[in-house]
Amino acid sequence: MLRKLIKITLPIKILKYSIILMFSSGLVAQYKEANVTFDDRLLRNDEKSSLFNLKNSMQKFYIDSVWNDEYQDLELKLNIQVIFEGNANTGSSESFLIQSLFSNNTDLHFFDKGSQFSISQNSSLYYDSVYYDPLSSLLGFYGNIILGAELDTWKSFGGSQHYEKARSIAVRASASNFSRGWEQRLLLINLLTDNIGLRKLRFSTYLSYELFENGNIDECVLALNELINNLNEIFNNFSQENYTNMFMKYHGPKIGEIMEKLGQKEMLLELKDLDSQRSNIYKEFHSNI
Repeated sequence: MLRKLIKITLPIKILKYSIILMFSSGLVAQYKEANVTFDDRLLRNDEKSSLFNLKNSMQKFYIDSVWNDEYQDLELKLNIQVIFEGNANTGSSESFLIQSLFSNNTDLHFFDKGSQFSISQNSSLYYDSVYYDPLSSLLGFYGNIILGAELDTWKSFGGSQHYEKARSIAVRASASNFSRGWEQRLLLINLLTDNIGLRKLRFSTYLSYELFENGNIDECVLALNELINNLNEIFNNFSQENYTNMFMKYHGPKIGEIMEKLGQKEMLLELKDLDSQRSNIYKEFHSNI
């Protein structure tokens, strides 16, 4: 594995949140930035005032949490857009209906069609993969998915534990009083984990990048050939799969450029067939050899 790993040791887990924060403050979390934007046009002014501290709490949720005790130099950037659909007050609690978009602004975009959470239960947000909380669990679900996809680029199937944490959150949430949307999230995590070809594609793509940049040409050609095999596997099992398309939309042009520089005409022809939405890009690279 070429990508650098820095191991750190977590303190013994202590259940009290305040003590967890104190002990983990010296550790480096995986998320460096979390940009959160709200679309609250459908809310009344008094309802908007209830959200005053929420944006900052969501940012801290990602930046201050240590999600993994092995990888500390990821510096991931996350963009979250929350669209408030309305208020569904029950008793003394303020319950909000939302749609949301979670993105790393490159090759990962997840649109969540609907969830519900209560402000009274979320004055403070803490990441806990076991304890269920409507908003914290939603944030934790997508935080684990995006981290899992990132770790799949560091080593083969490196993100497995985070995909399983996301699945565990979804299973627990499906049985809660705030179950809106969790059935669809279970389908999402099943799709992402079942698509083995895409997970292997993430690793072979980044491996190809690093081998090329380091001048290891023969090894790079082997990695590119594995990349083609991964795309074949996806094509045979998940044709028209949206998350692969998003990945190739971002990475396809760079992959094609490397193939052109290495004179890989046959690979470019295969890539053109397997990723037809960018066939013109690969055709131009092929004509330049």
